[in-house]
Amino acid sequence: MLGCGSSVGSPVLGRDTAGIDEKDWRTRSSLFITIDDVNILIDTTPDFRQQALANNVRNIDFVLYTHSHADHTHGIDDLRIFSYIKKDKISCFANNFTIEDIKKNFSYIFNKKNISGRPRLDLREVSASFVEQGVEIIPLPIKHKDWDILGYRINNFAYITDCSFASDETLAKIKNLDLLIIDALRYSKHDAHLSVDEAILIAKKVGSKRTILTHMGSDLKYTELLRYLPKGIEPGYDGLVVNL
Repeated sequence: MLGCGSSVGSPVLGRDTAGIDEKDWRTRSSLFITIDDVNILIDTTPDFRQQALANNVRNIDFVLYTHSHADHTHGIDDLRIFSYIKKDKISCFANNFTIEDIKKNFSYIFNKKNISGRPRLDLREVSASFVEQGVEIIPLPIKHKDWDILGYRINNFAYITDCSFASDETLAKIKNLDLLIIDALRYSKHDAHLSVDEAILIAKKVGSKRTILTHMGSDLKYTELLRYLPKGIEPGYDGLVVNL
């Protein structure tokens, strides 16, 4: 888990940082997955450079984007080095809306007349299950308030962030997983994110063996939240490693 914080990270800028628990220092939410020799990144946060250094990320085979909000895309330029390492374009998968937003927001990357340094990327639209470098990826359509965005299932694991609603069809795709990583912004309800209790309900409904919360606001304190959560559900923290 590269990061598990909300869009503004934790602690929030301008606040007193004295006495904050190490696990309550959260960069923006992102995940790095290794399956055999294939390295997969989910989202490029504004903190991506620091996350990659802290977690010894040495190469990236492809990227899965959940959506195009700043806290999930604005580290995209740091894919430049990884495309140099790969000596090829890095494939980036997303739904159509996200792809068009990335093209607009980072137009310099896709301007062939631009001779300055830029990442070499291949944006590829997904709407159904696909296989990339031997890994099956199942996109999970969810709602982020009014936005249609994606979570992803890989093998017996799923990642769902920035979720305000998941249909029964999507929930049916994540039944009885070994691991579910799911959005939980705060204790109270929010119109664009799951609350802690809403995340708990989904985890119980789909029967995940282990559930880890992500995209947590600074008001969620790791130690307090751990005591609040039922067995099998836990808060994430930056640098958390899970072996499946």
